[in-house]
Amino acid sequence: MTALTRRSAMLAVAAVASLTAASLTALTPGAARAADPVKLEVGYIPILAAAPLFILEGEGWAREAGIDLKLTKFESGPHAIQAMAAGKIDLLYAGVAPVLVARSKGADVSVIANSAVEEMVVASRGEFAKALGGKATAESIAKFVADSGRKVKIGTQPPGSVPDTVLRHWLFKVVKADPANVEIISMGIEKTQQALLAGALDAATIREPTVTVTQKVDPNVGLLATGAEMFPNQPGTVIAVRGPVAKEHGEALTRLLKAHIRAVDQIAKDPARSAKVANEYLGKGLMEPATLESAFRSPGSKFVADPHGVVPAVEQMMTYAKEIGSAEGTIPVAEAFDFRFYDAAAAK
Repeated sequence: MTALTRRSAMLAVAAVASLTAASLTALTPGAARAADPVKLEVGYIPILAAAPLFILEGEGWAREAGIDLKLTKFESGPHAIQAMAAGKIDLLYAGVAPVLVARSKGADVSVIANSAVEEMVVASRGEFAKALGGKATAESIAKFVADSGRKVKIGTQPPGSVPDTVLRHWLFKVVKADPANVEIISMGIEKTQQALLAGALDAATIREPTVTVTQKVDPNVGLLATGAEMFPNQPGTVIAVRGPVAKEHGEALTRLLKAHIRAVDQIAKDPARSAKVANEYLGKGLMEPATLESAFRSPGSKFVADPHGVVPAVEQMMTYAKEIGSAEGTIPVAEAFDFRFYDAAAAK
């Protein structure tokens, strides 16, 4: 009889505990969701500079940080930032220029980290490459136009993008080419590579891994200008976030940037491993991991996570973007950077 009483008491205690837990869950739903992953939709441009995103996702570091990522590919920064401004994606790995241009037009977006710098180069092939011999001057471009009877065709991404902005800076500020001698053609990244190799373009702005891929396909593809020559300390790919996401998921963003910093470090320390992981997202079926590893080791690959150091160069680039009409009004660049999440992630 005593044993039965004790058993009944134990069952009663268990029942009360179960009911209490259920009551607490009903009263504090946030506590039940605490262990649930934060879902974030991330847009990216299919370029090597977005590799930290592929690595932190492929290595499982995002999931370890309690974040469930959904990745969406875009062909250019302006198209991606339009989707972001419309609330279709939460974060974006893309060039800094379209992010700031969007902000100047009222979009609630901020840069929270950097990914890479000095990405863009100008590559040429065919008769144009032979005529210039690897050195572009206003005179050599004018001579080619006179001899061929047509303008030089150069492919790049849409106006307002980093590639378009730095190309115009190089052509008209550095080389001082006559705008009447050049036809700038806007197209997506993959189409730019295809058009260059098909001979539909005389030159194009490309970046890794396209540089390595095109030179493997056609060893005659040559570089007319490096990223530093096009625009000193050329700003490149950053991570941007929508304002509402920053307010609601600050802790998750800090954890994500810790994984981002970890990925940048891995690229420097183990490019072979990094290439294998990133290849699943960037070049699977199109290139071997060894090709991607070569791209990681290329002088054109400069991964930098810290956003603080890129602000001066970004200010210079946006001043030029305003000069050529790609940006409207005054863009307070420093105000567009929110360093809180990176600083918290990088804290020792």
